[in-house]
Amino acid sequence: TSWLIAWCKANDDAHIKLFSDSVKDAKEQGRKKKQSGTPKETYYSQLANAIFSNNEDPEVRLLFQTKPGALIKLVQTRFGTLKRKYNEFNKSLKQTGAGLTYDELQKNPHTKTLIDSQLNKFPWWPDLYGWWRTNPAYNTVFSTADSGQNYECAAL
Repeated sequence: TSWLIAWCKANDDAHIKLFSDSVKDAKEQGRKKKQSGTPKETYYSQLANAIFSNNEDPEVRLLFQTKPGALIKLVQTRFGTLKRKYNEFNKSLKQTGAGLTYDELQKNPHTKTLIDSQLNKFPWWPDLYGWWRTNPAYNTVFSTADSGQNYECAAL
């Protein structure tokens, strides 16, 4: 998982396209929304290649060379697992984190304590939160719990 997160951090355009760029994020960052004509499977393949082609285990490298589809599917499945664990983490915060940035959450002693107590079990949450917090396709907890978010207005 750490390699997956590191690859996404190093490949900003790819992770934005994998996670469906939001109009709101694009506006906040002063850029246009990125849309891809490239299928997500292409990015999953690139990611699997980065993770498995240089794996220290020669059997894993050989498996990737002979049956890359199996390991590409493993990467896709891992994203589903990360999404589930990410939302479980968010549920533990309840509505205290809805709509806030990670830096804002860290400034509040209560939310900082809640987050810090969970990070040993799920250390990838801060990165995922930075990418997914405003994306209702990935964030099924805060996006519906935060009454201050106005998706209707943002869609216009």
